[in-house]
Amino acid sequence: MGGGPRLIWFDNERAGKHNRGMEAFVLTYITEFTYIGIFAFLMLTVFGFPFPEDAVLLLSGAVVAQGVTSLMPTLTIAYVGVVTGDLILYYIGRKYGIMLVHHKRFGKVLTPERLKRAGKWFHRWGNALIFWGRHLVGVRAQIFLCAGVFKLSARRVIAYDSASAFVGVPVMVGLGYVFGKNLPAIRHAVASGHWAMSIAALGLAGAWVLYRVVRGRRTRPQH
Repeated sequence: MGGGPRLIWFDNERAGKHNRGMEAFVLTYITEFTYIGIFAFLMLTVFGFPFPEDAVLLLSGAVVAQGVTSLMPTLTIAYVGVVTGDLILYYIGRKYGIMLVHHKRFGKVLTPERLKRAGKWFHRWGNALIFWGRHLVGVRAQIFLCAGVFKLSARRVIAYDSASAFVGVPVMVGLGYVFGKNLPAIRHAVASGHWAMSIAALGLAGAWVLYRVVRGRRTRPQH
């Protein structure tokens, strides 16, 4: 697996040494182990590996641009890895329930306050929260852990998360492919992508809530 080209991106002095080191580490393993490396790092992000999921997807697109991997297998592995990671969080929440708030690791992600807030979100937005929530910066893990804690239907979670990843994964891998030779551009892309998708998700979720409110008023029986 090691015959692919090395990607020399780590010359941006503005980037911190830690970030450069993590990028180099992840990129080296993805370049060396290709599809297995992509899937492995997506699984590691579920358990707190200090490198974001979207950055793994961007680097996955970058190695496609460099000819190390092929596009369709990369998209397939990335898609399966993302959905699998979300479902692992869901089943952890489903198995351990409210006790997760006392867990050494997951308790940092799912505090009692966040659990209470997520309950209100699920009550208000329902399926839309599962679909759009994975595009919201900083709340993905909370949403899928809470979906498990609240015992949402597994079919419902799988259906809406799979549909959401079908949109999000090609976007992030595609950005990595487009900016595959320029790591600073990828950093900018991931930051812009994070917030652009978060804003879009919030806007569409708001539109969904407004639609439900208006529809409810129209169907309400008149006295």
